[in-house]
Amino acid sequence: MSMFDLSGKVALVTGATKGIGLGIAHGLAAQGARVIVASRDGGACDATAADLSREHGGGGKIAQGLVFDLDDLAAVEPFAAAATKVFGGVDILVCNAAVLWRVGPSAETPPELFERTLTSNIHNNFRLCQAVRPSMAARGGGAIVLIGSGAGHTASPYVMAYAVAKAGLAHMALCLADEMAPERIRVNCVSPGLVRTPATAETLGEAGLDARAPQTPLGRVGAPSDVAGAVVYLSSEAGAHMTGQTLIVDGGLSRLNPPATRSRG
Repeated sequence: MSMFDLSGKVALVTGATKGIGLGIAHGLAAQGARVIVASRDGGACDATAADLSREHGGGGKIAQGLVFDLDDLAAVEPFAAAATKVFGGVDILVCNAAVLWRVGPSAETPPELFERTLTSNIHNNFRLCQAVRPSMAARGGGAIVLIGSGAGHTASPYVMAYAVAKAGLAHMALCLADEMAPERIRVNCVSPGLVRTPATAETLGEAGLDARAPQTPLGRVGAPSDVAGAVVYLSSEAGAHMTGQTLIVDGGLSRLNPPATRSRG
């Protein structure tokens, strides 16, 4: 059996109907996990769940949609309770949903948007982790993966509130890993760099994404499958001794010099 096999596991993925979250949902389902697809759009959740079952289910239903709005703290506990009933529990939680309310100079960020960005991305995800925790513990342990961002590891003044929140998720993974270790719940963070998704293509354009590729030591912009691979690793037996860690999946951009400035030795 593969060390990455997730047969018999139930994964809950927020923000799972597009982009990185969709890639993660497919990656987990491809390894045998049943997947609860969560986002604000109920129709998109159901459509994505049907696609996952059709592609990975072998004729069976292996995914189900469930509406969730990360920006609504009051919805967190009812959502977690509903999620644990879908397939009888949760073994893997991937906190991928995020909110980014403003792009621009940090000094011009309205106080209410700064606070809302931190609250939704950090506090509400924290509450979701705590709400799912009893189900994981009752099943003998599990894995929580928080999706951070490369913006949380580099100077990102034009998305400062978002970047600070994502940096906070990396530290939250460390703290929760320590707290939940006695329950055999592993908590890690994956921080993607620039990833080619419909959202980034709309913002930067395909040509803009292509122009960024040479800035990355590996010579390309990331794909959702790159992030999915890291999540599968941290969720599976292959990552059984990993907790409290942050994996930066950005083609080396944040840790290595760009090709144009790197020493050729």
